[in-house]
Amino acid sequence: MKRLMIAAALLACACTPPVTEEAVNTAEPSLPGVTLPVADQAGNRMEALSQTSERWCTGDGVWCAVNDGVGVAVTKGGESVGMIHVAEPADGDSWEAWPVIVRIGRDDNSVLLGVTQTTHQMYSGGGGQATQLVLYAVAGGAANEVVRMPLGATADIRACFSEDDERQRAGACHDQYTFATRISLDEGVAEGAPRIMLETAAGSFPGRVTRNADSLAAAPLTQADLVWAQDETCSYRRTYSRGADGLYTPDQPLPACADYLEP
Repeated sequence: MKRLMIAAALLACACTPPVTEEAVNTAEPSLPGVTLPVADQAGNRMEALSQTSERWCTGDGVWCAVNDGVGVAVTKGGESVGMIHVAEPADGDSWEAWPVIVRIGRDDNSVLLGVTQTTHQMYSGGGGQATQLVLYAVAGGAANEVVRMPLGATADIRACFSEDDERQRAGACHDQYTFATRISLDEGVAEGAPRIMLETAAGSFPGRVTRNADSLAAAPLTQADLVWAQDETCSYRRTYSRGADGLYTPDQPLPACADYLEP
């Protein structure tokens, strides 16, 4: 049975731009976690859900989410207030409920709850996975999807198939890609619906590589090349606000970041 969990972020050729000093970091991209609860000035708050078997509830026991195997049943005060229906995933893919809740306003009559959907892909000598978060507004006995946003991704692409390959790659046989995220509330909101903050950090190893080119066609690697390179385009911040239609949209479009988000 699928279980509720906080999803975390997962998974050169001559034409590739050179790795600049500003874009290089020896560590794999990551972001600090969010310490919950987080609240804004309008009374909206993001809280963790605590687990008892397949039931995850707020600390005060008012709101609960129950994974019934085909979706997530939501209760308030022990009474059903909505059902998140999840489509059967494709073979090899998976879904889980996100054990974080956003309680809306001081009257506490509606919430945001999420489901994570992960796509898996296997390769010869590697593989990748990408996860997105789907948030639902639960109110008035219904659960409606309001936004999808990237949650995390990792990939190991290509491999060494001979000793010559290993020498050319300086032992770093995989091109690695990591896309990490941090999701929180905008604590500066003074009235109305919460705003959701998305921060991402993305990068590749060894150095700046791309999945659109064969790394073995590039010049041989040296030890100096064995560093993580930050992807400045795919490391960004966005603020999602609720519109009149109830849907959440970012303040700027998101870059495609296909190297990371299409496993």
